[in-house]
Formats: sequence, C-alpha cells, structure tokens
Amino acid sequence: MRKVSAVFLRALMMTVVLSVSVPARADIDITAFAGAQRQGKLTLQSAPGTASNLIRIINATTFGVFGARIAHGKVFGGEHTLAFSSNFIDSETKAFIYNSNLLVQAPLPVVKPYGTAGLGLIHTSGDGVGVFGTGFAINYGGGVKFLPAGPVGVRIDVRGYTVPSAEFRVFEMENKNINFVEASFGIVFVIRK
Repeated sequence: MRKVSAVFLRALMMTVVLSVSVPARADIDITAFAGAQRQGKLTLQSAPGTASNLIRIINATTFGVFGARIAHGKVFGGEHTLAFSSNFIDSETKAFIYNSNLLVQAPLPVVKPYGTAGLGLIHTSGDGVGVFGTGFAINYGGGVKFLPAGPVGVRIDVRGYTVPSAEFRVFEMENKNINFVEASFGIVFVIRK
C-alpha cells in the first residue's frame, strides 16, 4: 500500500507542476469524470459513433473509473489525467492511472471536438488476476466538449489504452499486452486567460 501512495503522490505532484507551467494566454479546463472500461482495443470501427454504441460499451463494462483531467491550449495543447479504478479487470484489482497527452482540438466556441494521444503509468494492486504492479501505458482517443454558455460544460470521451508487456502471475509468470477501452462523461470547468 505504501508503494501505491508514493506513486499516487508523485503523479499528483507532476500534474500540479505541469499544470502551473501553462502558457499565460492558454485556456485551461478542468474535468471531473466518471466512466466505464472494458477489455478490448479501440479502433475506428469499434469507436462509438452513436449514443447507442456508447451505451453498449457502458453496459458491457467489467470495471469503472473516475478522476480528473486538466487540459490547456487553444488548438494544440496538453492534457493530464489522474484517475482511480476500484475494479480494474476484476473485482480484486485496483488501479491508479496517470497520463500526460498531446491535445488537438477545434477552436470553436460551443462544440469542441478533439483528439488526444500520450503516455503514462498504471499502478495496480490487490489480490486479483489483473495485478501487474506499475506499467508504462499508451493511450489515444478523442471526444467532444460542449460549452454552451459560461464557464461550465460537459465532455464525452472515448479512449483506448495499451499496457505493453504487463507481467501477470496466474500459474506462472506471463508477459502480455493489456488493451482496454474507456468511455467517460464529465463536467468541464473552463478558466479563460
């Protein structure tokens, strides 16, 4: 448990440092989100194009996640995510997720589609089959921010994650890539500079 706390504190400190170093003229938005995750890959064919596909992903969930995202920039920018999953892959595995991404978004006032890709860490703990310790993670995806009026809006997001060469201890040591898809919904708070 001590290692989990140390990883979490380091990720939190890195998020704060990166967020403070934002250029003075950039927009900043903070999103509190909750979502559903399931094993599988995100491809152009599997990405939810309609609300019914998004509902199918949420209903096929094996684990959930909640957290915060801090984004900055107008067209090009960055985004940092800190999240927690209490049922990662199985009910006996917990995960802390941190990633830092490149963010590309349309500079539109109300509806902002965006794409994102980046790197991060996932730290797992518990007694389940999904425990692999701390692993390097790659994530990619996109979504839409709806900012109708004022500093508050909503955000819908779909991402794919890959953890290369995760080491599991099932019957014997096994290296395997873990792929999972995350669909989330969040409340966005915008700070304009």
